[in-house]
Amino acid sequence: MTNVIVLDKSYLDGASTPSVRALCDEHIVLMSDELFFELMTTRPESQQRCFSKLPDKTNPVLLMPNVGSLLRYEMEHQAPCTPVDRHRLPDAFQFNAKLRDGTFVFEGQVLKDLEAWEKRTADDTQGFIERWSIVHQFFPELNGIEWKDFPRAIEEARNKTATNAEFIRDIYASFLDEDAPKNAPPADTISPEWAFFRWVQCQILCGLRLFGRYQGRIPDSQGKAFMEKAEHAMLDSYHVIHGSLAGAMATLDKEIREDLLLVLPSCVVIPPAAASTAGANNGLQGDAAQAPRA
Repeated sequence: MTNVIVLDKSYLDGASTPSVRALCDEHIVLMSDELFFELMTTRPESQQRCFSKLPDKTNPVLLMPNVGSLLRYEMEHQAPCTPVDRHRLPDAFQFNAKLRDGTFVFEGQVLKDLEAWEKRTADDTQGFIERWSIVHQFFPELNGIEWKDFPRAIEEARNKTATNAEFIRDIYASFLDEDAPKNAPPADTISPEWAFFRWVQCQILCGLRLFGRYQGRIPDSQGKAFMEKAEHAMLDSYHVIHGSLAGAMATLDKEIREDLLLVLPSCVVIPPAAASTAGANNGLQGDAAQAPRA
């Protein structure tokens, strides 16, 4: 049976080449814009390893727009974005061969696109940190409790976020009262089939994990290492959004797997037949994703 499966970097980097190619040959594999961005900004050795595992053919995967594009679709159409595979980019392409051998050079329009993408990601990360810092406001039970009770309270809050749809709609409604776009869908219309619903749910879910990990405080010193961790967590939340909307994901990341199965217990989470620990979770288009070679 062919499934629509969202790919993440942990799988592409850590799974064996036969596992990755079998996945691409046997299923409809979606590579999100967010994953493409990760691949274009990761360490050169990781980038080469990831691209070399993909089938060397036209459309080795299907490219899928970012979460922001799915949200814009829902605002324009006042309808859920699912099934997400209908949003795949229509053009035939092959990844630049130099990405496979590690000789790709960022220059010209590709470099400009990457710089613009990095700025947008930095802005998104800052917004994510701001939401993470106030996530406790939606859970009064997290305030004023003893430390020994804190981990259990975080776990219960995450379970509530994953299972209580009305609670998610209430949080979304509170966002509408602030600075949401005028054409954002009404709160009473969104459901787990909507990107807006999953965006709120996954941002809160990830924010709670970090709120617990940092013991309810944002570090006073937000240096490079902290910002990289925050960006990593934000991009992971986007992978969970894509995976929950598609209903299937290939990942080796334990936290992504945990969140996916929490929000969608029926989600198909695919481990490889053979995997290593070679990689860790760490798009842009133009010459990097080029027309098919003759």
